[in-house]
Amino acid sequence: MSGAADELPTGDDPSPNAVLTGTIGYLQADGTLGTLLQGAIFGTLVSVFTGGVNLIQSIFNLVVSPIDATTEATIATIDATVIEPLGIIIAGAQASAASVESQFGVFAFLVGLVIVLGGFLVIVQFLQEDETPDTFVVPGFPDIPFIGVEEENDEG
Repeated sequence: MSGAADELPTGDDPSPNAVLTGTIGYLQADGTLGTLLQGAIFGTLVSVFTGGVNLIQSIFNLVVSPIDATTEATIATIDATVIEPLGIIIAGAQASAASVESQFGVFAFLVGLVIVLGGFLVIVQFLQEDETPDTFVVPGFPDIPFIGVEEENDEG
């Protein structure tokens, strides 16, 4: 009976003539019609279930694909707007540190500390001006009530 199963088409040539020739060959090589029908019914059920699984996967991908694309776009946006500019700031800070260290030697730490505190002082002075926003160091950004630095002449 194993010789009859070898004559069934393998799916490499699914043309109707190859299937019919394979079926006739199977039946002529002492294959039973019940086994052939069992295989046909099982194959049909497997095909239907496979189609159902593919349909469910397609519907799931229809929902998940935009979410994946949005996630990738968000990551790319964060990389472009935050990570890369931070790289520029880090490179500038390293160059400044090397320059301060070469100029001041062992006192470089103290000079760096004065520079950082001076930078904070400039930012605080900017935020306390009446015509500047009290939340972000971005000119034109509106004041948010109860958040940030309250100026002396602030209304509200």
